[in-house]
Amino acid sequence: MGEPAIQQEQIDSGSDLGVIVRAAELCNPFLDAMGEVTLEVRGPVAASVVNWNAALFSPVIRPALADVRREYSLGGNLEIAVIDCRLESCLPKRLSLQSRTEGKRLIGGLLPPRGDRVVERYREAVLAGDAPGHLAVIHGLRAALFSLPPRVTEGAYLLQEGSGSGLDGHDISRFLLNGILGREEYAPATIALV
Repeated sequence: MGEPAIQQEQIDSGSDLGVIVRAAELCNPFLDAMGEVTLEVRGPVAASVVNWNAALFSPVIRPALADVRREYSLGGNLEIAVIDCRLESCLPKRLSLQSRTEGKRLIGGLLPPRGDRVVERYREAVLAGDAPGHLAVIHGLRAALFSLPPRVTEGAYLLQEGSGSGLDGHDISRFLLNGILGREEYAPATIALV
């Protein structure tokens, strides 16, 4: 495959959010059509985000994103299916269904790059019903495919969740990107768009 979509180099600190937005679009070209996945905002935004982070993102989704990245680099499509099944067992039933719906829409609407056997085999497993197809797993695969750094991958995932739950850009930036990842962590000055 060609050069990664996002490479390490110096950027202006004012464009950090742009890096996350571009990464989210690379991972999910259908971002504008997303519905709720696992983040449900009911009541105050801050409380909903804190509870979601404590219950799902930090203990379940974040490690799944990292595990998918590792297994992709090792060529482990069966191991990726295991991560997907583990995620299935950790999510509440209703949220699991929403995550699978969004994930299957994403993987069904995109063809794997020619020659990428990991993504191709995993896509076949999802479409055949042999793997659940959770959005976080597919997001992690696409982020690995584009060689996105881990924090950018996480920030892009948070942006998807925030968009799907109806948060505006200000709330996504304040509560998800700055609140969960922290400005220094999600947007180091060494990441730039190509």
